[in-house]
Amino acid sequence: MKKTTTCLSISLFLEKFSVLIFVFAIFVLIAAASCKKTVIEKVYESKDSSNINSPEFIITNFGAKGDGKTDCSSIINDLILKMPAAGGTIVIPEGDFLLNNPIVVSRNFITIQGLNPGLRSNVDIGSSGVQQPGGGSKLLLGNTAIGIHVPSQPDVNGRKNRISGLVIKNLLISGGQGTKGTGISIVQDNDGVRIENVIGINLNIGIYAEAADAMIISTCWISECRNSIEMKNGIQNMITNCQLGAQPSGITVNLTNQENFNFTSNHVYPDGDVNLQLNNTRYANISSNNFQSYYVGMIEVNGGHSNLVSSNVCWLRVPGDTARQLRGKLNDYGVIRVSGDNHLISSNSIACNWANPSSNPVTIRSESGSGNRYQNLKINDVSSSRVFYVNETSEIFNCVPYSKVYVDGDVSKVYVKY
Repeated sequence: MKKTTTCLSISLFLEKFSVLIFVFAIFVLIAAASCKKTVIEKVYESKDSSNINSPEFIITNFGAKGDGKTDCSSIINDLILKMPAAGGTIVIPEGDFLLNNPIVVSRNFITIQGLNPGLRSNVDIGSSGVQQPGGGSKLLLGNTAIGIHVPSQPDVNGRKNRISGLVIKNLLISGGQGTKGTGISIVQDNDGVRIENVIGINLNIGIYAEAADAMIISTCWISECRNSIEMKNGIQNMITNCQLGAQPSGITVNLTNQENFNFTSNHVYPDGDVNLQLNNTRYANISSNNFQSYYVGMIEVNGGHSNLVSSNVCWLRVPGDTARQLRGKLNDYGVIRVSGDNHLISSNSIACNWANPSSNPVTIRSESGSGNRYQNLKINDVSSSRVFYVNETSEIFNCVPYSKVYVDGDVSKVYVKY
């Protein structure tokens, strides 16, 4: 009997000891989690502004206020100037940060990053007391015509002083209640710029870039702007996986003097007069995009050579004001209009809802140039006798029968196979 009592006491002791170990383990886990949270909060909420050698600067730690009323441009510009030579990151927390002067980037390896771009459109419901659209990390143009600016820089030892490694991401740039200004303006020669997950709204121009080399604009929503993106004099650039839409009389994407450009997997919405305009561009790849427009001249290839326009979906829709579909042009202007040499327009699906189909409208206009080939185009409306209106030396394969082709010049110099 005594032996049984002793065994029972040992068993009870072990049970109590196990419970104590379990409770202690829970306490350790809670303490560890609490320490981790404290570290994170210290990084993002510290009010210590003396550690200027840190590579990351949260602008509210240095006096910036996201109230939509207090100018934050001088604080941000001062932080950029004080960054080490290796660069650093400007963090824009959630809030409406007013700019009465541009944020100026004149050095390398600068990142300007929000936490998230918030609501994107004027039709989204905003929170009380904030500028529409609400939420997210927002730069609001006040008494300035530019949000983020890379100005012209002097040459160094006779060579171009290129700005490299600029990254802008996860924020919204707004012109305010009206339409004004440019969200991002890069006028200096630049290399490797990345613009990611940026929303531009209520701007005359969402993004303007000059002399870009290997710039990538991706996953952006630049819409409800007069013009979405304009790029000049660049090489090896890319716009991909973006949602873009200009306003009436604007151009959604304007590419001038570009070489080896990739424009892929984008959604381009109405209501800009032109969805995509290529001016003197060469070796560009325009593929796997979805274009919608109310107007002729949806895609314009003006000059240049050796561009590929392939595997896109193009939908011409009827606008509310049906007279606007031709936007002041003649009915032979073309939904896709091409000039220049040796372009290949291939494997596109083109749906045209004409406001006045009896006007004998033109879907494809090959206006000038030589060696341009059109092949495997699926065109839904072939009631017109001028589905194609082409110049001499054009080649048309597997698109429409010869009866749907109107030739400007010597018919024998146009090759049609159907």
